[in-house]
Amino acid sequence: MNIVENNTLEMQELVKDKIVEFGNSSLPPSIDTLPESTYGCYLYDETTKLMGGIVAHCFWNIMHIDFFWVDESLRGQGQGRNLLNKMESIAKREKCKVIHLETFSFEAPRFYEKNGYKEFGKIKDVPVADCDYFFFKKEIQ
Repeated sequence: MNIVENNTLEMQELVKDKIVEFGNSSLPPSIDTLPESTYGCYLYDETTKLMGGIVAHCFWNIMHIDFFWVDESLRGQGQGRNLLNKMESIAKREKCKVIHLETFSFEAPRFYEKNGYKEFGKIKDVPVADCDYFFFKKEIQ
């Protein structure tokens, strides 16, 4: 056996496909969603300039928020909440039971708490001292 370092997208997809294949063969029949799908919602101003966006992927009744950004000029005006609400409605439509995400202490942990997300884990002093890495989730009704 040989271990080879290789960070190509092709190899990443191959490993992901193998995991999905294994998971599909092991899942109970009660899971009736796609093995994996991706979603995005984007906020544009009147000139079609991108002002915000949220990107997520779903797998087996779970949604993970991968990236979420709102232009600084719009923060505190409810636009982030609007994007998050839209993604939550997509999660519900796609039969997801939970949404989860990660955020740093310098990003948006209070924002997620105000929007009904519960902290379920934290790694202290990552990536540097006095900075924490949070894990949040929200159950979907």
